[in-house]
Amino acid sequence: MKRFQDIAQYKKYFSSLIQKERKAEMEFHLNEIQLLSARQREAKGRAILTLTGRDAGTGIGGVYLVKLVRGSGLPDNEISNGDVVIISKEKPIGNEEQATVVSKTKRSITIAYNKVPPYLVFGRNLRLDLYSNDITFQRMLDAISSLEKLPKLQDFIKSNIDLFLEEQNLKTPINYTKVLNTKQELIVQKALNSNDIFLIHGPPGTGKTTTLSYLIKSFFKEDKKVLVTAPSNTAVDNILEKLQSLEVPSTRIGNPVRMDENLLNLSLDVQLQDHPDYQQANGIWNKIQLLKKEQEDYVPATGQNRRGLSDQKIIQLASSKKPYRGIQSGKLRKMAKWIKIQQDINKNFEEAQALQEAAIESILEKSAIICTTNSSAGSELLKDIIFDVVCIDEATQSTEPEALIPLVKGRKWILAGDHQQLPPTVKAKEASDLSISLFERFQAELPENRIDILTIQYRMHQDIMRFSNENFYQNQLKAHPSVAHHTLKDLPGFEPFPYINPAIEAVVQSSKPVVFIPCFEGKEEQLADSHSWFNREEIALTKEITDALLSSRLFPEDIGIISPYDQQVSRLKSTLKDYHVEIKSIDGFQGREKEVIIISLVRSNLEGNIGFLRDYRRLNVALTRAKRKLIIIGNPSTLQSNPVYKSFIENLQNQ
Repeated sequence: MKRFQDIAQYKKYFSSLIQKERKAEMEFHLNEIQLLSARQREAKGRAILTLTGRDAGTGIGGVYLVKLVRGSGLPDNEISNGDVVIISKEKPIGNEEQATVVSKTKRSITIAYNKVPPYLVFGRNLRLDLYSNDITFQRMLDAISSLEKLPKLQDFIKSNIDLFLEEQNLKTPINYTKVLNTKQELIVQKALNSNDIFLIHGPPGTGKTTTLSYLIKSFFKEDKKVLVTAPSNTAVDNILEKLQSLEVPSTRIGNPVRMDENLLNLSLDVQLQDHPDYQQANGIWNKIQLLKKEQEDYVPATGQNRRGLSDQKIIQLASSKKPYRGIQSGKLRKMAKWIKIQQDINKNFEEAQALQEAAIESILEKSAIICTTNSSAGSELLKDIIFDVVCIDEATQSTEPEALIPLVKGRKWILAGDHQQLPPTVKAKEASDLSISLFERFQAELPENRIDILTIQYRMHQDIMRFSNENFYQNQLKAHPSVAHHTLKDLPGFEPFPYINPAIEAVVQSSKPVVFIPCFEGKEEQLADSHSWFNREEIALTKEITDALLSSRLFPEDIGIISPYDQQVSRLKSTLKDYHVEIKSIDGFQGREKEVIIISLVRSNLEGNIGFLRDYRRLNVALTRAKRKLIIIGNPSTLQSNPVYKSFIENLQNQ
């Protein structure tokens, strides 16, 4: 694990990695632009089509503003203020002039160019593409710079942990015995007693997010102001849902479109609707729209119309009722009227903005618990708020600089995650050190009193748990009695389908919670323009197994099908499109569970090459999604060339 002499060395090291990852992000978008159709990319939220562009004057620093409008409204998208975008008529080729998003409304998006924009941006049927989610990278860099003001967090970051072995502040024991197990309760107590930092290590099914939510409830009872974050909107909503069930009042910051609709009442946007200052601001916004409509009847005092004249000079000339340097007096009067309306608009705009900001500040000031993504923790909304505690859930899925965005806003820090599951996604090979999360680095460095592991799991049959427990968790996990022996036969209506291919008969036998189905005949294939793999024989076998399970009276919602390769996932979805079973990549299924999981491992070759299946954390995630039945399909000849997979297959054969 890396140590740093001082924060300047740290800043230099991570700033370099962030810039490399930023460059790789741009290359990723360009590759996706080439591979996907315009509609496919818009569906992913990374492009907006059929826009019309018009000149919006100049902005701060002399940038050139262009307003892009779509009358029917913008589709849901992941493009944010500060992101780098490119504009084109057809498919972009990557050498288009880059612009930065400065504002968005429901129907328009305004972008800024550092030099005169290309002529095409003032046309119709334009396409805007996200080129880099730049705002997150900038927030990472800002967070690293903020460390200079936080000496205590600095020392943790540099791994000078020996400075922090002092006694903890012992508090009144909590009592959650009716809802938490002994270890969960102990961890909540330890985290409460910690003066500075504590890590909650939560293996699959051990109730990590539940434990964290009770800890946050305890902080709330102590009148602490808490920032709760996670790397994704889904993960934020997961903990927000638990806080809501515990009646812990919380405010969610983020785009409501990306939120769980059942939690919308907690969003800042919805809470604002009832605030009197915000309602007054809305009245002013409506007045501004009427002024803009009125302004359309006059001549805009922009660009060539103005001919270098100031607002004051145009108004002065208009009152003289005489032409000036070729500008007719009538045009001057219309420009002067346009300017006066614009001044009125500007005055109203400032008033509305002040009221809106006051409403937001009022709500956030009263909110004890604020929930948002790691990146959004760096937004202007939270700029001046310091929190008593910052809690990051799924911290092992965040790069270290991303985790710093919320951490620099706190006086005490709680990180919850599992470094034995999937690491943060990093696109640049030369920035691969970013895949070591801050949680993982702390886990290797912190003293014992600052980290503990949850050990009772509530998801899996003990046989499903066994391999991961032995290979990833040093046999520390215990299956709770309620799940240790549960099988398919305990599900209402389940009845093994009798007429079945003998080769796959074990998939409907409740006596075998884990089954490996060999697929020797399968052949791995790859499309010319893809790095992903698929295996037709395994797809056919997966369909046959799914048929057998459904014929055994399992519900489609009880079955999950996962694969490490996107091409396999795509083809499985196509083959089983009418089955209504959930099909995702292993990465996409992290944090999820089903009664039955079918895993298609895909790789099948004579060389024993298993590709990125060598990332055993991906294997750990795959093996720990099932509750009662785990079915693995693969070519044993290929897989057993690797010692871990060899051990896994042999263990199954010996059970």
